[in-house]
Amino acid sequence: MRARYERFRVRVSGGEITCGRWGTGDTVVVASHGITANHLSWQAVAELVVERSDDSVSLVALDHRGRAGSADTPGPFGLQAHADDLVAVLDHLGLETATLAGHSLGGFIIANAAERHPARVERLVLVDGGVPFPSAGPPPNPATVDVEAVVQAVIGPALDRLDMRWPDEDSYVDFFRAHPAFQLPNEWTAGVEDYVRYDAVATPEGEIRSSVNKEAVLVDGGSAIVDPAAAAAIERILTPTTWVWCPRGLLDQTPGLFPPEHVEEQAGRLAHVTPLFAADTNHYTIVTADFGAGIVADVILGK
Repeated sequence: MRARYERFRVRVSGGEITCGRWGTGDTVVVASHGITANHLSWQAVAELVVERSDDSVSLVALDHRGRAGSADTPGPFGLQAHADDLVAVLDHLGLETATLAGHSLGGFIIANAAERHPARVERLVLVDGGVPFPSAGPPPNPATVDVEAVVQAVIGPALDRLDMRWPDEDSYVDFFRAHPAFQLPNEWTAGVEDYVRYDAVATPEGEIRSSVNKEAVLVDGGSAIVDPAAAAAIERILTPTTWVWCPRGLLDQTPGLFPPEHVEEQAGRLAHVTPLFAADTNHYTIVTADFGAGIVADVILGK
């Protein structure tokens, strides 16, 4: 089946954001995307949620401020601002409570939403994000750290892309197609291409660039990587949480963002968090490829 899909706008502080909804079910899951992504990164998961629930569950995902359909929405940026925008989506949909799912940066956003608005959040699904990253030493001083260098060290080419230009949209798609995360036949999908084309915008010179606001990425990345308080919201809540983690990272490298020993350590001290290993996935394919998206969809549905 092909899920019904529609886009709509939601009023938030200072402007509006774009959201997409798959399915018509009265039970609604609200999803938050990664740091340079957009709501279409959830397409594969959403299609499977609708299919496997016989359209009793629908999924709504938003374009966070500074991305895609919300690219022109001004700040404030940061985990707490995005968390409040998520609750504005719940209000728009008339939902008292909902399950929240978050991929990568989105995991940190939904953990902050659960801390700031605990009565509105039933449970969390963290997808390769939301738990503080392993530390190689004392936390950096937010007042003196080079935030761009720190974010660059974690997301690498995803940040570089924001300063690049392409002659046309197909060239931008080809750039993504060559990414190490999508080199197996079942890793590059029509859904990934939809997500990439949605991110492409024209410059006044007629070139193509990413829609993503670099300032937003640096503020958000600083929140998740440099600010120990914002990044550790998961440690201060008791919301039932499943943490889906990947063996491979943004460049398909091993280990991924969360090495096995770090997962074990975190799970041992966070009693409300249940880790789930997603074999044969990387940081992107956990949501964009059917085999990864199926794992996430089943967790969302409680299977």
